[in-house]
Amino acid sequence: MSQAPLALVERDDDLARLVERAARAEALAVDVEANGLFAYRPRLCTIQLAFREGDGIAVAVVDALRAPVAPLAPLLGAAGPPKVLHDLTFDARMLAEAGAPLAGARDTSVAARMLGCAATGLAALLASELGVTIDKQLQQHDWGRRPLASAELRYLADDVLHLLALDARLAERGRAIGIEDEIAEECAYKLATALGPPRDPRPAYARIKGAQALDPEGRAILRRLVAARDAAAEEADLPAFKIVGSEVLLELAQRRPARADDVRAVRGAAAGRAAACVAAWLRAVEQGRSDGDVPEEERALFLQVRPPRRELAARRAMETRITGWRRAEAKARKVDEQVVLPGHCAQDLVEIALAAGSGGDAAAAAIARIPGLGARRLARYGGALAALVSAPPSSEPPGTAT
Repeated sequence: MSQAPLALVERDDDLARLVERAARAEALAVDVEANGLFAYRPRLCTIQLAFREGDGIAVAVVDALRAPVAPLAPLLGAAGPPKVLHDLTFDARMLAEAGAPLAGARDTSVAARMLGCAATGLAALLASELGVTIDKQLQQHDWGRRPLASAELRYLADDVLHLLALDARLAERGRAIGIEDEIAEECAYKLATALGPPRDPRPAYARIKGAQALDPEGRAILRRLVAARDAAAEEADLPAFKIVGSEVLLELAQRRPARADDVRAVRGAAAGRAAACVAAWLRAVEQGRSDGDVPEEERALFLQVRPPRRELAARRAMETRITGWRRAEAKARKVDEQVVLPGHCAQDLVEIALAAGSGGDAAAAAIARIPGLGARRLARYGGALAALVSAPPSSEPPGTAT
């Protein structure tokens, strides 16, 4: 199938014509690029679309810095044709923020994982499934730069040009082993998760590795240091990590410097772009000392109380039990373990098992509500899963009638 000339869309009227053409397609390949490695707040820079038109593939690059994105909403939403993306999480978030949220999306990375592919990156899959080689040298390019050069446009086009063919190949493989429903369910779950609130509600400073070991004053200082770094990053319009690393801020919170020389003694705290922030670090330390602790409403999110040993042992036993059952069932069906039970469903199952009164009807009802489990798995495994969470951990995993 041939490729039509690449279209660069920069004007409203051109975008309207593109939407009209693409709306008639059977499916639409979608990819986006942003400038998150080069700006404090990432901006959607380009949207790449590909669809079958006549005897060829039409490819368009929408310049999201010059053309409005909102007119794409009907096309990318539920009313438009099915969308095909590779690893849709980032794309879905950026499109939603720009006013054109995704619906009805398929993810080739999900299909590849369910099929047990050894490598699930786009370049690896195109090579293994279609014998197509694409260049990924611009993977960390600053897509906010203008004008877009011809080499950049070719790179953008390559990310969607073969995506429909890859989707068709993976779908064919999925149908051959009867897992198309599980693939669709996982794609829907992944999209819903991408568009929903973050799973970790803790503020950024609380997610820094090692922060949990700080005393109250230390975590108050770390909170102030992260805020100071964000202010510097916003002023410079750079990602926060390009000002200074989180591990440096953690060390400053541990040492609590009182003088500029003390700051300079911490490796990286006064180097590069952080050299202009020495006074800001000192102010943050002083403010944190004055605070004494993080605000009360954040304290519960920051502190993670380690469960009692008995609870930890019960959790490990149930995880082992579920993992063993999933592995045995996957082996019997000759499918990947994620087809039988995705990891996120397994974790929800553990929580159901540990909940008080999780046996019987209560367990069955809770299992039916697990996000991403789906009607197909519930019908096939509902009884076995209820038995898994209800039986004593020391007993043998229940069998499954297949």
